[in-house]
Amino acid sequence: MSDFLKKMKSIFVVTTDEENQSTPQEQSNASAASSDTVPQSDNSSTVSSTDNMTDVVGTQSDQFYKILFDAMERNNQPGFDYIEFKKALSGLESLSMDEKTKFLSAYAGAHASGATSKSLVDSATVYLEVLSTESDKFKKAVDVQKNKQITNRQNEVKQLNNLISGKMDQITKLQAEIEDHKKMLTSIQNEIGTSQEKINKTIADFDVTYEGLVKKIRDDIDRIKTYINN
Repeated sequence: MSDFLKKMKSIFVVTTDEENQSTPQEQSNASAASSDTVPQSDNSSTVSSTDNMTDVVGTQSDQFYKILFDAMERNNQPGFDYIEFKKALSGLESLSMDEKTKFLSAYAGAHASGATSKSLVDSATVYLEVLSTESDKFKKAVDVQKNKQITNRQNEVKQLNNLISGKMDQITKLQAEIEDHKKMLTSIQNEIGTSQEKINKTIADFDVTYEGLVKKIRDDIDRIKTYINN
């Protein structure tokens, strides 16, 4: 994991011992992640898929954290904004303070650097918009993969089914050809099932990661508004 990703995760995510002690196989899976394979991480959630009516368990993914954090970093605003405030707040986690005191203490430093509660909320809102844009980009990329890996293959299945129906009406000499097409059909259906599972897993991982991150930011906005008045 890159130093930047570790730094950003330490601000927003509580890392468990289980995550830090991943097995070699899990590490291998994560390094091989691509558009249709998803790395394993910690927290999970179940997301219902409308494509095949099954439930897919999503996990918070370092791969998607990096995408989202990179987008936030690229849009880091000048001066003391929400990210700097979040860093200051994170630095107080080990101290025996109640939540309100931590927010007020972090805000004292922010205010000394020229920040106001409004500027912090405004900058946090900008990051939510950045994350929303990344979510839209992800959904478009998923649609492309669906068309490439599923829809087009489903059309092949339909064509092969029609071909099989026609062959069944022919004389016995065509039976061998029919059996070949049946094998092709089985193979493609298996590929579709595998591709569907990978797509659903990717969607579920992103949704869990995205929703978890957005919730943390929204919670911080609520607390800023609740605890800090100026």
